[in-house]
Amino acid sequence: MDNYNQPFLFAKDRVLSFKFYVYLYALLATLNSVLAGYDIGVMSGAVLFIKDDLDLNEVQEEVLVGSLNLVSAIGCLIAGRVADMIGRRKTMAVAALISLLGTVQMTLAPSFSMLLTGRLLTGIGVGISLTIAPLYISEVSPAEIRGRMVSLPEVFVNIGILLGYLANYLLSTSPINWRLMLGFGCIPAVLLLSSLIVLPESPRWLVLQNRTREAESVLSKICRDREEALFTLSEMIITAKAQTDELSCSEAGATDIKQALTNNAHFQSNQKLKNDGSGVWLQLLCPTPNVRKLLIIALSLQFFQQASGIDALVYYTPSVLNQSGMTSKSTLLGATMTVGITKALFVPVASIYLDTVGRRPLLLASSLGMSAAMAVVGVSLASMGRSLSPTRSLPSQLELGSISALVAICAYMAFFSIGFGPICAVLTSEIFPSRLRSQALSLGTVMNRTVSGGVAFSFLSIANAIGPPGTFFLFAGICLASAVFVYTCIPETKGKTLEELSK
Repeated sequence: MDNYNQPFLFAKDRVLSFKFYVYLYALLATLNSVLAGYDIGVMSGAVLFIKDDLDLNEVQEEVLVGSLNLVSAIGCLIAGRVADMIGRRKTMAVAALISLLGTVQMTLAPSFSMLLTGRLLTGIGVGISLTIAPLYISEVSPAEIRGRMVSLPEVFVNIGILLGYLANYLLSTSPINWRLMLGFGCIPAVLLLSSLIVLPESPRWLVLQNRTREAESVLSKICRDREEALFTLSEMIITAKAQTDELSCSEAGATDIKQALTNNAHFQSNQKLKNDGSGVWLQLLCPTPNVRKLLIIALSLQFFQQASGIDALVYYTPSVLNQSGMTSKSTLLGATMTVGITKALFVPVASIYLDTVGRRPLLLASSLGMSAAMAVVGVSLASMGRSLSPTRSLPSQLELGSISALVAICAYMAFFSIGFGPICAVLTSEIFPSRLRSQALSLGTVMNRTVSGGVAFSFLSIANAIGPPGTFFLFAGICLASAVFVYTCIPETKGKTLEELSK
C-alpha cells in the first residue's frame, strides 16, 4: 500500500527541491505517451513491410493504420470514469498493462486478423494514456509551470514518434524487420509499470475522496513550503466543497489558513461529499451555460488539432514524398526521420514559452503557420501532377517538388509542435472544475481520437477522389478556420491556479 503518512519536509529538513518532485512525477506519468508516439511513428514504416509479408490490400492498410486512433477513443471514453473511481495512478497502471499486452500480440501475430486485434487492444491502452497523463500532471503541477508540465506528454509522444522512425530506418534490413519494430514498443509500458512504486496519487483526487491527510503528504513534496502547501490544500478543499454544494468558490468561504483548516476538519467528516465520478456525465450531456461554453472550447480545440491533417502526414509522409519524387525505401524512411526530428525539436519551444508568452499567442502562430505550410505542400504536389496511386511510376531522382514538399512538411510539423500539438491538452486539462475535469478531458480526447482515426482512415480515399493537392488545400483551409476560432473564443489561462480557473 502507498505510504502517505509522512511529515512535511520543509526548510532545513527538505533535501530536494519541490520542482524536482514535480518534474519526476510528470516524467514518469508520460512514459506511456512514448508508446503512443512510438506506435504512430513505427507503423508508418512498418506497414511498408507488413503489406508485403501479409499481402495486405489498400483497405486493409487503411484499417490497420487508422484503427488505433478510432479504438483509442474507447479508451478515452472510459478513462475519466475509471480515474475518478480508482484514482489517476492505478488508471495509468491499467493503461500500461493493456498497451503491453496489445504490443506483444502485434509482435507475434501470424496473420492480419491477429495483428489487427493486437492493434485494437493497444489502441485502448493508448487512449487511456492520452487522457490520464495530462490530467494527472495538471493536478500535481503549480500554476507557474503547469503549462510546461502538461505539455510534456506531447514532448514524449514526439520522442516516441522519432524513436519509431529511427527503428524503421535501423531495422529495415532485418529479416523480421516489422516484428522487431513493433516489439520495441513494450519497453515504455514496462518502465511505467516499474515506476509506479514511486509515483504518488493526485492530491486533488485524494481531496475529492476525503483523504486530505494523504493529499497533504503529497503536497509536502510539490510545494515550496508548509504555508504554500496548507494554502493549496485549503483551496482544493474549498473548491471541492463549493462544487459539491453547487456554490461558487467565492460563496464557499474565506481562504485564510484558519478558515481552511476548519473546512478541512469538516470536509474529512462529511463522507457524503466523496466523489467517484457518478453523475458527471449527466452534467456534461445536459450542461449549464458555463459548462457548455467550456465544452465548446475543449471539443473544438481537439477537433481542429486533428482535422488540420497532422496524422495524415505522420502516417503517410512516405507516401506523400513518394509521389513528389522519392522512390527508394531507405530514402523515404530517412526523409521521414527528418520530419520526425523536426517535430520533436520544436515541441520543447512550446514547453519553454507556454507559461511566459501564453497559450493564445502560440496557438495563433501555430494555426497560421500550419495553414501556410499545408498550402505549400498542395502547390508542390500540384506541380508534380501525380496522384497517390501506388501503381503510378515515378522518376528516381529527387526533384524540386520533393525538396519543397519535404521542407513544407517539416515547417508544418514545427508550427504544429509549438502550438496545437501540446496546448490542446493543456487548455482542456485547465478550464474545467475538479469534479468535471477527468471525464470532460475524456470527452475531449474522444473527439481528438475519433477525428484522428477518421483522417487516417480516409486520407488515401480522399486523395484519390479530389487529388493530393486538393486534399492539402482542404487541410490549409481547416487550419485557417482554427486561427479564427482561437482569436475569437480561446481565453488565456497562464499563471492561474486550477482553483482560480474553476471560479
